[in-house]
Formats: sequence, C-alpha cells, structure tokens
Amino acid sequence: MLQFSEKLLNNLMQIGLTVSLAALVPLILRRLMKKRYPARMVCVVWAILALRLLIPVQLTLPQAPVQVMPRTSYVVQSDQTAFRQAGLPVVQNPTRWVTDTQAQTLSAADTGTVKTVDITDILLTLWLAGVIACVLWQGIGYYRLIRSLKGTSQPVERADLHTILQEQCADLVIDREIPLRVSSAADCPMLAGFIHPTLYLPDERISRTDAAFIFRHELTHYKHGDLWLKLLLLAARCLHWFNPLVHLIARFAQEDIEAACDDAVVRGHDGAYRRAYGETILRSAIAQAQKRKALVSCFGDDKKTLMRRFEGLFDKSVKKRGVALVVMIALLVGSLGCVVAVGEKKPNQTTEERALMMANTFAQAYVDEDTEAFNKYLVPNSENLVDNFTTGAAVYKRYVTKYEPETQTALIVYEYEYDAARMAAQGMQADGITPGLPYREAQRLYFTGKGDKMLISKAIWEADSDLTSSTGDDSGLVNSLEHFKLLYENDLGLPDFVSADNKAVIGNSDPVSAAEVLLGIAPAVSQVEGSNQDAAPYNDIRKVTFTFKDNSKVVVTMINQFGQGWLPQDWTDGSGVRSRTAADLAQQYARAVLHKSAQYLFPILTPDGQKDLIAQQMAMTGGEQWTWKYGPSSPSATDFVLVPTDDEQDYTVVFRYTSSAPDDVRSAYIVQTIRENKNSSVIGYIRELSTDGMTQSELFRTYYATGLSWPTVPQYIDSMDTQMIRGYADPAQAAMQYFGMALHGDSYLMLVKDTEVIRRATGSFGEGDSNTETAVVQLTFGDSSAPVKVQLEKTAAGYWQPVGVVEDITAKSGEQELGIGANARGALTTGKLPELAVGDTIRFTFENEPSGGVQLTNRLVNQDGTMQDALTDEQTALTKTADGWTYTVPESMSKSLTSMAAEPYLHALVLEYTDARHIQHKAAALYAMQNGEAATVVHGDETLNSVAYRNDVLGYTLELPLSFHNTVSISQYEDGSVHFNMLDEADSSSAHDICIMTLNVDATAVLHSEYGENWTENYPSPVKQLAEKDGLTYYLAYVSDVQYDPSNQEIAAKYKEMFTAAQNITADDFVLDDLTDKDGTVRRAQLLTSLGAHYAVLHMGAQHDQPYQVAVNTDNNSCEVYVSRMAFPVNVKEYAVDRVTFEDITNTEPTKVEHLADSTDGATAEQFDLLYGKLDLPVYTDEELKNLQNDWKDHPETLGNPHWCASTILALGGMSSKPDEKSEYYFGDNNEYAALLYRFTDPNTGKENGKYVKLTMHKATADSSLPALWMPYSYELYTA
Repeated sequence: MLQFSEKLLNNLMQIGLTVSLAALVPLILRRLMKKRYPARMVCVVWAILALRLLIPVQLTLPQAPVQVMPRTSYVVQSDQTAFRQAGLPVVQNPTRWVTDTQAQTLSAADTGTVKTVDITDILLTLWLAGVIACVLWQGIGYYRLIRSLKGTSQPVERADLHTILQEQCADLVIDREIPLRVSSAADCPMLAGFIHPTLYLPDERISRTDAAFIFRHELTHYKHGDLWLKLLLLAARCLHWFNPLVHLIARFAQEDIEAACDDAVVRGHDGAYRRAYGETILRSAIAQAQKRKALVSCFGDDKKTLMRRFEGLFDKSVKKRGVALVVMIALLVGSLGCVVAVGEKKPNQTTEERALMMANTFAQAYVDEDTEAFNKYLVPNSENLVDNFTTGAAVYKRYVTKYEPETQTALIVYEYEYDAARMAAQGMQADGITPGLPYREAQRLYFTGKGDKMLISKAIWEADSDLTSSTGDDSGLVNSLEHFKLLYENDLGLPDFVSADNKAVIGNSDPVSAAEVLLGIAPAVSQVEGSNQDAAPYNDIRKVTFTFKDNSKVVVTMINQFGQGWLPQDWTDGSGVRSRTAADLAQQYARAVLHKSAQYLFPILTPDGQKDLIAQQMAMTGGEQWTWKYGPSSPSATDFVLVPTDDEQDYTVVFRYTSSAPDDVRSAYIVQTIRENKNSSVIGYIRELSTDGMTQSELFRTYYATGLSWPTVPQYIDSMDTQMIRGYADPAQAAMQYFGMALHGDSYLMLVKDTEVIRRATGSFGEGDSNTETAVVQLTFGDSSAPVKVQLEKTAAGYWQPVGVVEDITAKSGEQELGIGANARGALTTGKLPELAVGDTIRFTFENEPSGGVQLTNRLVNQDGTMQDALTDEQTALTKTADGWTYTVPESMSKSLTSMAAEPYLHALVLEYTDARHIQHKAAALYAMQNGEAATVVHGDETLNSVAYRNDVLGYTLELPLSFHNTVSISQYEDGSVHFNMLDEADSSSAHDICIMTLNVDATAVLHSEYGENWTENYPSPVKQLAEKDGLTYYLAYVSDVQYDPSNQEIAAKYKEMFTAAQNITADDFVLDDLTDKDGTVRRAQLLTSLGAHYAVLHMGAQHDQPYQVAVNTDNNSCEVYVSRMAFPVNVKEYAVDRVTFEDITNTEPTKVEHLADSTDGATAEQFDLLYGKLDLPVYTDEELKNLQNDWKDHPETLGNPHWCASTILALGGMSSKPDEKSEYYFGDNNEYAALLYRFTDPNTGKENGKYVKLTMHKATADSSLPALWMPYSYELYTA
C-alpha cells in the first residue's frame, strides 16, 4: 500500500509540476496570444494542459536529467550514529525530513534510537479527501441546478422563437433537435445537459434580435463541444485541487471559451452587427443574478470578463492560424514530462560498477575456464578473443578486482597453481616451477565506450611471481616495490604456503632465497636482520630487506616454520609502513587458528599485543618455554570465512571446527585493525562473538549463513554409539546434534534449546521418480530470539543433513503464491506451485531486507526438484523500485529444449542476497509454465489434480468424483491413513480442518476385535468397506461432525456437495494391485503395525496423548512395540518395550510375547538405549510438568538434586546403575544445565561392566511459584 501511495503521489506531483511550468508560457503571454492567435486555438492549448493533468502517469526518460525527490519521512534520532552509518550528512540536530530511500537506509543502520514517521499515506488521504469534497461540491451543485431547471421549466410558447432557433441550427448545420424551454431557475439564457442538451431562457420576453444572438451563441458552444471541455477542466481542478495554477488555468480557459464563441458569432460581420451583439450580452448580464455555473453555457458574465469580451468583439485584425502555438505547447508539455521526474531516482550503473562487473566476469572465466565468459565483454575486434579458452597447466584458485578511477582501468590479481598432471600431459618442464605452489599475477583491463555500451578493449599483464610470466618482462618476476604491491597489497594478502599441495620448497634453510622463491622476487640486493642468538621468539624471525634496481625497497618478515623452513608472514615498504588491508590481516589471523601456529599472528600485532601473546604462549608450557603452537589440540579448525562489518577496519572471522564430538562446531571472532607508527596497519584486538552482544538467533546465522558450507553426516558415523546414530536418522534430533552446541572459548555453549519438525514430505511429479525426503525443522533458542527454520534432506544411507535456512520470503504473482524453500526441492514440498505465463509479474517481500541487489537465477527443474544441468533461462540482478522487488516471467528455453527437459516445465528462481548485517541469504521459489502439467507432493500435503488417487506405497487406486479435481488436498500419515480435505480458497491454511473422509487400512482382526463381526455398524463414524485381502481391510471413514463454518453459506454448500459425492463412492471404485514381493512386504508391514498398535493399547496401557511406536520385522511376523504412558497418581511417565510375534494374522492375540525393557524395573545399558532411543527422553507438557511440581513440592531438597530427578524419571540407579557424583558439573548462563554420569552394573553381581551414560539434565518449571525440576535433556552411551 505504501509503495502504491508513494508512486501515485509522485505521479501527481510530477504532472502538476510539469504542466504548471508549461502553463506559465500561455499565462504570461496571454495578452500577446489573444492578439496574434484565434481564441479557439488558445482553448485547444488549455485542453492539452487539462488532458495531461488527468493522466496520472510519469512519461519520463529512463534517466531524467531533473530528479525531484520528495522528503515524506520524518526521522527523529537522539544521536547521530545511524545517520553516519547510513552515509547521510550529519548535522547538529538529526531530526529532519528525509527521502524514502534515506529512511530505509537509516532503518538498516538502526542503532535502536531511530524513529521514522512516513506521511505518504497521510498526504494521500488528504488529497483523496480533497478530491472527493471537490467532486461532491460540484456534482451536487450541478445536480441541483439541473433538477431545478427541469422542475420549473415548460416549453416556450412563442412560435417565432422556435423558428429563430431552427434557422440558427440550420445555419450552423446542427441536425439534432435542441429543446427550447423557459425556467425561472435560469437567471440568464443557458445551454445545459451533456447527453440531452437543452436551451433554457429566464422568460420569453426577449426581442427577436436578442433571441437570434443568444441562440447563435449557445448553439456555437454546442457545436464546439464546450460543455465537454468545461467538464475536462473541472475534472483537472478536482484532481489537482491543491494547485493554484490549475485553478488559474481553468478560470482563463472559461474566459477564452466565451471569447472563442463570441468570435465565431461575429466573424465576418461589420461594426453595427458587433455592437448589437455586445448590447445583447450586456442586457443579459444585467439580468443575471448568480455566479456563472461550471458545467453550463451561460450567455451573460461578470463585469471584468464582459470588458475583456467587448475588447475582442471589435478586434478585426487578421490572426495567425495558431497551429504552431498548439504544437509548441504540446512539445513543451512532452519535453518537460520527459526531463523532470519526481520520486526516487533509479540507480544508474556507474562506470565503476560496470567495470567491476566485467572484471569479475572476466576473472571468473580463468577459474572456470569458460570461453563464453572470457569473450563476453571484449570488444568485437579484440586481439584477446579466443575460440577455446584454457589456462593450460595452471589452475586458477581465486582473485580480487579493483577499479582505479584515476586511470579508468580495472586491476585483477590472480592466485594460481601449476597442476603436475596437466604439466605432464602438455610436456611442460618444471624449470623454476613448483607444482602446487601458489603464484600471483596482476592483469589490467582497459575499457572503451560508456554506459551499457562500455566494453573491455584490451587486457595487459603487469606483474607476476612466476618465471613463465606473460608480462613481457625479461625476468618475469617482482622487480620493484610497485610490482610487489600490485601482487600482495590487496585482500588476497600473502599466499598460504602451508595449505599448498607441495611443501618441499618450504624446507629452504635460507630466508633470503625462500622469500625469492615463494614471493617471486627477482634477485636483488638483500640485507638480513636478526639471528639465532636473539631471545625467543625473535630467534626464529628474520627481516629481509630487498633493494630493487629502481632503489625501491620491500622488507619481508620471514619466520622459521617449526624448523622446517622459512615462510613470509609480513612485509613493509622501505620506510617501515605496513599498508596491508584489513581483510588481509584478518585472514592471516584465521590462518594462525587454522594451522595452530602463532607465527602467522605475531608479526601483525601491536607491540603490546606481541607482549601479551608471548605471555600467553609461555603460560601454555608452564611459563618456562616459548612455543609457536597456537591454541588447543582439539577441536581443530578446518575452514573459515571472512565477513565484513559496518566498520571497514573490522572483520568477523567465522570458524568451523571438527573434533570427536560434536563433528562440526562453529565460533566467530571480531578482528579489529588499527593504524599506528607511520600509519602502519596492525591488529588492535581480537574478540569472540557471544550472546553478550548478539541474540542466539543472530549468532546462529553468523555461524551458518555467512559463507561456510553446511554440516554433513559425520564420516565416522558407523563407529558412533547407537543413540547418536539414531539421532541422525530423525530430523528433529539430527538438527539438535548439528546445531545444538557452539564453541565458546575452551568450552561449549548450548545454542539451540529445542527443535520441532514443522513439515516433512517427499517431492515428486509422478510415478517412478527417485524421491528425496525433505523436512523443515524449526530451531528454538533459549533466549527467546527469533526462531530459525532449517531444511534437511535424507541421504541414501537414511541420515538427515541440513541444506540451508528456509528464509522468511513471500513470492506472489497476483493471488498465486510460490513455494519457498532452501532449494528447489524444499520449495516443491510446500505444495505451492502456481502456473504462470510469460509476462506475469512476481513480487517478492523479504523479512530480512536485502542490502543492495538480489541475484536471481531462473533455472529449469527436474521432476525430483533437482536442477536441470546447464538449463538456465535468465540471470539478473533485482533492484528495488517503487513497485518493490519484482520479476517478470521470461520466455522459457524449455520450448526449444524439449528433448532435454521433461514436462512439466518447472522453474526455480534462486535468490541470493546479503542483508545489512552481512548475513547471506539463499532461497528458491518455484513455479510452472502455464503449458506444463500440475505437480503434486506424494508424502505430505498435495492437491488432487486428477479424478484418481494413486497410493504407490500400498499399491491401490481409488477413483474419485469429478468434483474432487483441484478442489481437494490429500494428507498421508505414517499409519497408512489418507485424509481427503476440501480446499478453502479463502484460507488455504484451514484445509486440514475441512475433512471430507479418510481412507484407512487396518488389520481385519483388529476391527473385528474392537467393533465385533458387524464392525461397520458399530464403528464410531459412518464407514464404507472397499476391500478385504490378506488380513487387511481398506475402508472409507466419513466425518460425523460439522467440519466447516455453518455461517459461510458458500463453503457449506460446496462441502455438502462434495460430501454427498464422497458417500457415493463404492467398492467398484477401488482397485488393489496384484501382489509383488515388494507389495507383499509393505502390506505385511501395514498388517503387523495395526496388530502391534492394538496390542499396545490393549496390553501395554498405551494412551492416545502419549507417544508409542511399532517397529515391524516382516521376516518373522514380529514387531517391537514401544510405549510411553503416564503413571497415576505419581504423574511420572513410564516406558516399556515388548516384542510380539503374530503367527496367526486372523487373531489379535500374539503367539509369543517378550518383555524387553520396562522403566519401572530399572534398566541395563542396552535396555536404557532401547527405552529412550526410539521414543526419545520423556517430554512433559506444561500441564504435566505443573502436576509433577505440585506432587513433589513437599520435597524441595530432592527437587534440587538432579541425580534424584534422574533416578525417579529415568529409572536410573538401583541394581542396574549407580551415579558417579564426582563427575557432576553444572553449566549454562545460570547453571541451568547439569552433566551427570551413571555407570551401569551387572544386576546379579553389582559390579561395573564398563558401560556408562552421560546424561544432561535441564532445570524446568511450568509454575514459577513451585520449585523447579531437573528434567532429562539428552544422553550419550559409552563403553570403556
């Protein structure tokens, strides 16, 4: 609404401004125009201006020279921080009016003190109120006049007046009959009525001469269409009621209309005729008592207007035709409309932006060896153009680009390595080349043209650290400080030689030759400072000064790498100035953590920082010996990413670590760089990010949404304990195991409080597809910060792993909503898949507003939700306009690639952007082209798009009524039941509440046991049996209660129609497939599940509000039944596991029962895992927890003991296990977590058997007035 309001107001302002400017010409030169041009042509000028005023569209050039930006947002801030961060001018009092874009920028830089009031809607409301008031005022006045004229009028009786009227009509060639009437409401002769014009006289007492003049005048108005012109002027006045110039235009236009009419009446007549006509006007004016009406033609006028009209009557001068005047005004209006724009100016791609865009594309072509990208922006006749681009034996790894406005060129610095296999294949000799060693080279791009026509004219190599350089230099190596800076004074920094594939050269024992080889420095005069006699750590440091032929110098700090050789870790110019970038220094700190070596860090610290590091490292050895080893042995950092901050001197470094457990854990640090001593850049401080300055939700996004890859299933999962393995097989538990902990200093921080599966489905588009199961899990944080939804996918091995965050983005085309997921498969499983056509507009809204543009890639999607290889329809950058973030559906390449892309033609819009906090966001929105087929979701919520429902799991088909087509959603559940729900178009979220029927599959023996032989009559709701085969009964159960809002007649009628059609389904509409080996196994599993569930309720006390599961084994007709039940009156949940075997499927009673575990009897290690590995640890609702608190409130001393709570709730202790109280410890911000250890014993001997469980307890309360309880949170089983 705000965007529409802003656009409408801007359009009104632009039209009013440009028309007013154009109108100044005829207004100022009006007297001159009246003398030189006919009044009728002046009226055409006013008509052009009025018509433009009524077209509320800015017809401006794409980049208008004059840009007026309204300031409709009033900002109040108590300090200047946000203005400074937003790049706005800082004044003493930051309270001011700003533009909409500036207001958005301030909101993005909000420090908590910004308050913004946007008055756009207020202004629109005031404008609309004025328009309505003006229209009502004029409309009611006109209605009253017409009603009064008609109510008091009667036909003129004088025949001579009718004769005169007919003569004038004939003379003016007016074929239409104009009624002539007399009305006391007419104070002067007037023509009124648009559809049925009528000429009204005040009375019949007028002379024949006056009648002839009056009739001629009014009929001329009719002939000219002056009533419609007056309506046009009135509409412009109402629409622009706030613009005084518009009212002035309307006033002068009224005068010129009368003057044009007078001119037409007297044209060609002598002075006597003109004098007689003027006397008639004067007599009519004397009789006129009221003000001239806006929408009628009145013969009289006011005194001033009469004087001007009389002047025109006696003007017999010959005048120009006036066509040039009309053309001039039209061109003036059009020109002003093109050059003046009101509103936020669309950012034009600057020379720098285009240059960097082309440079990045060109550089990426080296990484990808992409011929098309390499040639894309080269001028057509460039000598750099190639048919097949290759980098030969070199493999380009990374690069940085920089635009230099002084020379209007772009510099690219590449880092690359030589690949031994490529060298061998090309017969390349290793003369002076070390495969795997990182080399550098700098390339400069020159440009030609401007704007969108700007292209790369040539690419020149400028510096290289490689002997085989293409720079053209004799040595091909760094031979000046300028060349050295080109390669190393950038965000790439110094190469990371420890990560190189071949480290043989690092063993060089000479720091000078090591620097020359590693940095590509041409042999030069060198001087070495430092010796082995210096105190540690300085005895491992040498400063090598290289003096080049041009007398420039570079000082390289070389450090002995654990006695293996010398590595460059820092550099300055000859005067000692360190001009390294903030990203370079932050990266070098990250390498110190990555390689556990302080050698990277020491030379780039302040003197005080170096002293602190020496003290820290000495402390690691008990204060006796220096060590370069940096950080603990475990965990070990495996990767990192640099994240810019609002301060260009600071960077956030996010690390990923690995250890025995957890497998993937994250931490993040702020690295601040400062300038000191000759403006040298150094690291000022390093501070770990924590919940002290961020919410846990923000911390999570910093860890996982800033560029590091997502965690994967641990490689050593098969060697993990059973509980952990089972955790990865469940999406909610897997999410907790992936994200539950974060590294904080030397310990771990509980990051995620709880996880919940909010969607789980398998996406496909038909039969035979290879489906991947997807789940969306919501992470809840302990500090109540915004939850995060994470998408996980099931691997082929049956384990869940995350693929991305499900962003809070909506994408709509009209009323149709596109599904959103972390990838196309996730978007598919939402069930939202609109069919769109070329030219349709998709509008995006973002919870986290993008900072800058949004990179959008439109790609074709396979039937299983994976991307079609190399099939990309479009790549573009979205920018926010007055209409918001919008995208227009393009022509799809699928039409020309039908042999490669199978129908339906589905498209994923992959969105990538960064927000103001430098958090990266990636999402996919899905749509189908209109000529494609509709898609469905097999397991989860799907919309029925045919008249047959197919269940591939149990192998059956159900023919459905035609009314179900595209009006019913389907939900499948793990127990085999299928719910058919009527779609509510007004509220799609209520589909599950409008259930029509359920298709159930139960064991026939269970149905007979629970409801008797005539079970269909005794079933609690109406049912219809469809089939009975192999011990299973397939039946429809119809709802027996009202499933819709009875007050909504439309939905009620629709539901009753579909419910009636559902009741007409018969057994003939149901078809079971012939049994295959697979079908037989699946149906046998369904049968055992039904029998096991019946046993759980009948014999194990399973309750409908407590979880239970049945795990079947079709090989021996057995199933393990896991039950959780609430024990009364103690209000503690008990767990039990039985294994039951059914040899006779016609009998609900098992032939064999084995009691595997029961929490009331205590538990061995194996039984403990069996009890709590399947159903998870007990979870109590708030009501259950409150009851437990109330029951135990008389024993506060035991409630505060986590061991007592663990033994009571989990049946630990006793004969099977005993607590190890020495290992007990508490953690968390308020010690709300307790870590306990229980050692399992042999129940017969009481001796420990080497098995133990690590248990985490969490303090919980549902009633703050009662003592809190220690509740089980997680556990891990171990064997010594």
